[in-house]
Amino acid sequence: MRNAIVLSSFIMFLLAASCQKENFSNDPALKLSFSTDTLMFDTVFTTVGSATRYFKVYNRNKSDLIITSVSLAGGNSSPYRINIDGEPSHQAKDVVLRARDSLFVFVEVTVDPTDQNSPMLIPDSVVFETNGNFQDVKLMSWGQDVHMLRGQILYTNTVFTADKPYLIIDSLWVLPGVELSIDPGAHIHLHNNTLVHVAGSLKVNGLPDDPVIFEGDRLEMFYRDKAGQWGGIWLRAGSRDNHINWAEIKNGILGVVVDTFSVVGMPTLKIENTKIINMSYTALYARGAIVEAGNCLFANVAYYPVALTLGGRYRFYHCTIANYWGQYINRKGPALFLNNYYEYQLEPPDGPWYLETRDLEEAYFANCIIYGTRSNELEVDNIYNGQPVDAQMNYKFDNTILRVDTGFDLNDETRFVNLLTENPKFIDPKKNDFQLDTLSPAKDFGLYNIAISFPVDLNNVSRLDDDGPDLGAYERVE
Repeated sequence: MRNAIVLSSFIMFLLAASCQKENFSNDPALKLSFSTDTLMFDTVFTTVGSATRYFKVYNRNKSDLIITSVSLAGGNSSPYRINIDGEPSHQAKDVVLRARDSLFVFVEVTVDPTDQNSPMLIPDSVVFETNGNFQDVKLMSWGQDVHMLRGQILYTNTVFTADKPYLIIDSLWVLPGVELSIDPGAHIHLHNNTLVHVAGSLKVNGLPDDPVIFEGDRLEMFYRDKAGQWGGIWLRAGSRDNHINWAEIKNGILGVVVDTFSVVGMPTLKIENTKIINMSYTALYARGAIVEAGNCLFANVAYYPVALTLGGRYRFYHCTIANYWGQYINRKGPALFLNNYYEYQLEPPDGPWYLETRDLEEAYFANCIIYGTRSNELEVDNIYNGQPVDAQMNYKFDNTILRVDTGFDLNDETRFVNLLTENPKFIDPKKNDFQLDTLSPAKDFGLYNIAISFPVDLNNVSRLDDDGPDLGAYERVE
């Protein structure tokens, strides 16, 4: 008898609990609330899904509600997809939302090709029906049609125009003897880890008001200044006659890698009026190459803004080489690294190591700024097993600001001429603003005969209109 009473009481408890849980109201006065009235997306490339956005739906009432339907106003033809219970679709039905509770609605969008060069507005809305009420959250994004290149190999001379952006996925190969020319204003987006391999020639033909831009394909605000989003530009061994002018290369792993030159006397790369910033490894990495750089900014990377390795010949004029890196990990190297040898194994991992030396025939820096957060921003690597290697190590700094520690010997006038070691006083280097502040010692300190070959700075401002050219890539304007 006692057991029967206990069982009966337990059943009544379950029934009561069940009744309490199913306290759904059909009162039309009870409405939903939302965390936003409009969900905004950044520009979305055609055929490429966006990042996922979300908003929250609140039931601020004392009663449970059944949301009869959650649907996209555009229906099955909508480029958007919603996700409530784990499955992306265009609608969901009979969604339970308990009193004082909330739920997430996740939204994605994919844009079909449009053959339109200009971005187009893509509106829609998520519509909620509850107790006969219809409420919505608006969806807004911009769709951009692109030239899509996936693992593309260029067999013939090719021109990238500025009619609409280029999206490169996996890789792009420019074969030997082939020239890739990029018009002013072209915008090149590269997917995660994507490399541009140039075995032929690359001609980047930007203009002061229409630079060519290389960056990742994540356009959300969070990624605007995040490094490591794409691989880099690799001028392969044998590549020749490359010219980069008025370009912005940013947010990758490697900016430009310049491999061993093959034509004596011809620069592997001539780079002018260009910014390479915010890289997770290095901005300019040369290996036994010939490089001429003028009026360029190489800055804010995890390792070396400029690494000149395995010998070669290099000239830098009116360049700012600086590192105030502050993302993710601490800096790993100086602003400028010079090297004239390398080690290798024929039979790894246990075989002997061999030394290969390469002459650093020339590394000349004039009217430059080489500075950063380390006490010593120059590393000269020509010592192996405690002895200088048997190869040339020729470098010279002329009318330049160079940060070195107090123990660095600057008395050799064949290497250091009119050198300053003072802080150049950049305006905001951690935010990639390397313009000069009012009291910068770089002001008017440059050589005029160098400046006349680079008469305007990275802002297209004349260097020749005041008492003297300023050092680095920016002319101070009072």
